[in-house]
Amino acid sequence: MSENEEKATAEEIAKPTYKWKGLSNQWDTRVEPNEHGLRLGDLNVGIYGEVPEYWDDQTRRPRGSVSRPGIPPLSYSLRYKHDVWADCAADLYEEAIQRQWIPATDVPWDTLEPLPEEIEKSVCQVCTELSQYANSEIEIISHWQDEISYGFHEVKQYLATVSFDCARHVEALRKRALSNGGGLGVESRGVANRMILQSSGGWTESVAYLYLVRGTYVFHLLKGLHNSAHNDAERYIYKHMLQDHARHLTYGYDHLKYAATHKEGQIQIMATLLAVGEGIMSRELDTSLIKPAMAIVFGGGVEGAKTVGMEAYLQLVKDFVTDYVQICGWLGIEKEGRLNPALQYYLDL
Repeated sequence: MSENEEKATAEEIAKPTYKWKGLSNQWDTRVEPNEHGLRLGDLNVGIYGEVPEYWDDQTRRPRGSVSRPGIPPLSYSLRYKHDVWADCAADLYEEAIQRQWIPATDVPWDTLEPLPEEIEKSVCQVCTELSQYANSEIEIISHWQDEISYGFHEVKQYLATVSFDCARHVEALRKRALSNGGGLGVESRGVANRMILQSSGGWTESVAYLYLVRGTYVFHLLKGLHNSAHNDAERYIYKHMLQDHARHLTYGYDHLKYAATHKEGQIQIMATLLAVGEGIMSRELDTSLIKPAMAIVFGGGVEGAKTVGMEAYLQLVKDFVTDYVQICGWLGIEKEGRLNPALQYYLDL
């Protein structure tokens, strides 16, 4: 090829193409901000707000954009809306990014004061196990998030904030354990963690275990810790963890409700899964070191743990089981006479 021919070929290759110009499924869209700004959910107008019941595109094509022939497919397994959806996902995403907190500078660490050793050890043990809970939440979300089709981008984006929330919880809990003359405690047996991480039937199964079975319990733990905080640093940590966790539960409960009402047979499947999960969670309650540690925190020491401390912890678990049964009823899963006997025990106290 001559020098002139090579130059002509190079110019041809470099020449821009405008064939894509004007290709749009819906042009002339103008989304206006309101008093809350321009939120993720505000973008759901026209075809951009049409969330399909089944997303048949196996590429990373953004919902509403023009598809391009010849893109190699990806192996997304969560392609039905009922696999992942919750109507609140977009709003929860906005709340999550607006309520971020920074443990390094927002927590008033200077308010920490020495505690009796038995109480410090108990707080550190609870921090150790709760950080394992948060790590298992990151792992299961990371596993399933990659399987969610791009037709449901609101859920993918929201779950990204949950992973960040949990990373922040691990950071704050670890800092609390290491900043007041204590240290990390004993590793959890991980009974409930394994239940969650080994749930392989789909994201809905993982949500049932992560948020309904274990998450409801964690919410009551955080309430108890906040009410028994020894200083402003602990109060800040537990308060903000509660806010974050409440968002996680909101998505979890709403997704389970959506799945139960939009997928035939889902209620029966959930009932079976929960029967298994209740047995595992009852073992977690019985064997976890959180139980004696919380009793010491509530009782103000080992002696108080034997009476008022353990009574307070048992009441906490009773409140958890009560909420769990009520949420199951809201989902359409009747627990009257069907609750695991080990959990029924706490209701009968």
